[in-house]
Amino acid sequence: MVWSRLTRGMWIAVWLGIVLAGSVLDSRASGLVIAPTRVMFEGRSRVATVYLTNRGNTTSTYRILLKDKRMLETGQIVDLEGDLRGEHPASELVRFSPRRVVLEPGASQTIRLMLRNLSEENLEKGEYRTHLVFQSVPDVVENDERMIAHAILETTIPVIIRRDNPAAEIKFGTVAMDTATTLDGRPQLQLTLERSGLRSVYGDLTVEWIVDGRPTLLTKLAGLAVYYPTLHRTMSIPLTLPNKAVLDRGHLAIRFEETALGLGDLWADTSLDLVAEETEE
Repeated sequence: MVWSRLTRGMWIAVWLGIVLAGSVLDSRASGLVIAPTRVMFEGRSRVATVYLTNRGNTTSTYRILLKDKRMLETGQIVDLEGDLRGEHPASELVRFSPRRVVLEPGASQTIRLMLRNLSEENLEKGEYRTHLVFQSVPDVVENDERMIAHAILETTIPVIIRRDNPAAEIKFGTVAMDTATTLDGRPQLQLTLERSGLRSVYGDLTVEWIVDGRPTLLTKLAGLAVYYPTLHRTMSIPLTLPNKAVLDRGHLAIRFEETALGLGDLWADTSLDLVAEETEE
């Protein structure tokens, strides 16, 4: 969160980062809908299009820019700063236009992206990534007597360049039940996804409860990414149980399967045996 104070037309800018995944991204606070939510340049592809739609009730202005970012092991996406060894930033490899759009309610706008001449960049085999950022531009209210807060919503989507079909692998690391529940009392599964290779992995994760051979779906996380070069992604996953059920028998079957937005050729499976908790007499 960043605060900036101006002397004329005073306003406070609150930066809110929203990173979502899927075929369509809907920033409901601003009414901005983005499709697709992931741009991929592979093989001979050099041009891509992103579509913006204003589903809000007021005219909105957006500033568009590129930012190089990294994924932390928690899954948080942050600006790329400091030591860049091992990173493959791509902001200098992509051109786009326009850089600012004004959308009336219900209006749409296309953003065109184009790769620079990669033969001149001498890129090695692997994956290069930047993020297309959409920043809402608030109206500035002139007022010399008081400070007025304006929320600047920042929505980002990844832009990925792959050279020479880089490979990757995915597997589960630690898997265990969390000793703490969610605020609404649901159990949580702690797990780590371990990625290796020269590209990111993107897919769906499901958790099923198997009792006497019968599966019950407890959760599905769609569009889960582990971006290169991050090697581990750790998470606590809330589980939604059938009414009054207790996880005291059977086992959990956990599966990660890459979707077509990745390459669709990776998967990983693991399981966790469940036992009833012992009570003291």
